[in-house]
Amino acid sequence: MLTTSAVSAAHWAPGAVIRVWVDPMRAPSGGETLVERAMQTWTAAADGRFRLERIATREEAAIRVHFFARDWRYGMTRARPDPATGLLVEAEVVVAADPAGDALDRQIVVYLTALHELGHAIGLSHSADINDIMFVFRLPGDGEHFFGAYRKRLRSFDDVGSTRATGLSAGDVRLLRSLYDR
Repeated sequence: MLTTSAVSAAHWAPGAVIRVWVDPMRAPSGGETLVERAMQTWTAAADGRFRLERIATREEAAIRVHFFARDWRYGMTRARPDPATGLLVEAEVVVAADPAGDALDRQIVVYLTALHELGHAIGLSHSADINDIMFVFRLPGDGEHFFGAYRKRLRSFDDVGSTRATGLSAGDVRLLRSLYDR
């Protein structure tokens, strides 16, 4: 079910180092790097509230990122809080490995989907503001509009996920920080 609230009740422990494993199986060309860029984007936005750190082994990871053959979704996330504390303790993230479009479109979709799904994994819910990475696509064409607007900000492939084009809005950063400043 889709929600329109911008912040969920659950988040990771303040100051947590959240270990992330990226499954290389079915990863598209450059997919692992794009997930790492999404991790770096959220870590920078968190400004010390938590840190996403990539690790090499699945067993020690709190967040596990997988790639799948796209259906009607670009990605999905299931985050699990600890019943005793309410703090998030693990999450499974899946990102479509085979979006449509040219090479740049595919990179954009993989990066922005990873950014969106990692947003869920760190506690953010959907937003109704199309400027936010946590925007929920409801209407036909929302995806094309959202991804197209991001593409217009790029000068080259290297800009995808760079500090020049993080994909986060001021609203995303504000909501993230308010969730972790509680």
